[in-house]
Amino acid sequence: RWTQFSTFCGLFLNGGHGERRMWMRSPEELEIVRDFSWLHHELVPYMYHYAVTASQGGRRLMTPLGDGAFHYLFGDNLLIAPIYRPGGEQTVHLPAGTWRYWFDDSVAIEGPAEFSRSYPKDEYPVYIREGAIIPMNISRDYTGIGANTWTGQLTLNVYPAASSTFTCFAPEDQAALTVDVTREDSLRISLEGAGRPYILRVYLENSPSEITFNDSPVDASAWTFSADEHRLLLRGPEGTTGTWRVR
Repeated sequence: RWTQFSTFCGLFLNGGHGERRMWMRSPEELEIVRDFSWLHHELVPYMYHYAVTASQGGRRLMTPLGDGAFHYLFGDNLLIAPIYRPGGEQTVHLPAGTWRYWFDDSVAIEGPAEFSRSYPKDEYPVYIREGAIIPMNISRDYTGIGANTWTGQLTLNVYPAASSTFTCFAPEDQAALTVDVTREDSLRISLEGAGRPYILRVYLENSPSEITFNDSPVDASAWTFSADEHRLLLRGPEGTTGTWRVR
């Protein structure tokens, strides 16, 4: 549980009480540590956004919430309800809005809501706000989000809502790439600023009938849709910014 808590913190620490030597862990525990440590690494672009904004006097990475024991927002888009007692039971308090569970985002939960449930050892109480844009670096398939072939591309996890914006900063020079998402009769995803290779990973209930990029049709061979995962995958033209429309 310390590993899972550290995943959604600015620093990843091998904390806790008692035995902490990795080679003394069971194979199951070691696999969980591996998965969550990789997830922390994948979330670096998301965390770096808040390092930049906090240094400019804006939003910091972690913000405590009034409701729920030790609940906090990890950035604007993730709510964490740490498990701080033995076992996997936790009572979660979700604020107003629509939320999805990180480890099974197929069901929307309308807040405000309060519920208790038991979390298996390889899961943790992490909830995604509808409208979230979560940039990630994916280079392994450990966490089940992407694949080894995604290395070197910025993965943009998008949970479309009426309107949302997120700015990604390159760590080497803080060059900004702003992602703007609106959803009305169609889904519009606009990228402006410092272009870089990217993959759009968009939560959608149904397969699109048409996709355009900068008003030009995108061939069906250029995108994939997984009905089981409710995911549309789009690979942006390398270094090119512009506007996607999904219908």
